[in-house]
Amino acid sequence: MISQKLIAPIAGVMVIPGVVGITTASANSGDSASVPTGSSVGAAAPSTGATLGSLVASRPLQRDVLIDHEVTVAGALESTLGSAPFAGGGQTVLLEQRRRRGWAVVARSSNSIAGPFLVAFRPRRLGVHAIRLQVASSNGVYDTPTTKVNVFHEVLASWYGPGGVTACGQELTATTLGVANKTLPCGTVVTLHYHHRTVRVPVIDRGPFVAGRDYDLTLATKEKLGAGDLTVLWADH
Repeated sequence: MISQKLIAPIAGVMVIPGVVGITTASANSGDSASVPTGSSVGAAAPSTGATLGSLVASRPLQRDVLIDHEVTVAGALESTLGSAPFAGGGQTVLLEQRRRRGWAVVARSSNSIAGPFLVAFRPRRLGVHAIRLQVASSNGVYDTPTTKVNVFHEVLASWYGPGGVTACGQELTATTLGVANKTLPCGTVVTLHYHHRTVRVPVIDRGPFVAGRDYDLTLATKEKLGAGDLTVLWADH
């Protein structure tokens, strides 16, 4: 039996989660190939009975990155025939990003049928990036399920309140979650990240009006993030 899997990732590096597999019957059996949901086959099935086992990886160890900083995926492809390596054709590991017109390859690593791979790319826009791994071989093309990476830039934030009514018409209390920003429309949801804490809050006010500051946090937002009076945060807007 020929088996192949994506084995344990390198510690401290983001990996793509997923379980993907395909089982093909013998070319002489007359049975069609069995393809699990979420898999895709881009080439003819092998002509002999074979099982391409699960592509297995842990969940991402890194989901939050700064814009234009590297996102890395690491792991290893392993193929065996009994206890000996299977001498098959080379394989290509692709890192794909979902864009408006579909999936686009942003990095690739070509290697022999057994061995480690390392792929990386630098996201160029803020927000949520959907990515996946794709393994291409002579047996077909197999996709891992989609995972997401949050991309931020650094901003300087102060805090204010509570009391009164905001420029967006909301009463500002000690429990109000939100931010003030000079240009983002009222109601825009902003994701803020600080020291492993992440909050998603709406724009509810105008400000800050001190040079160099990007956001004013409400008291409740400040406390939820564990931020100080003047703090460098990550934001997706």
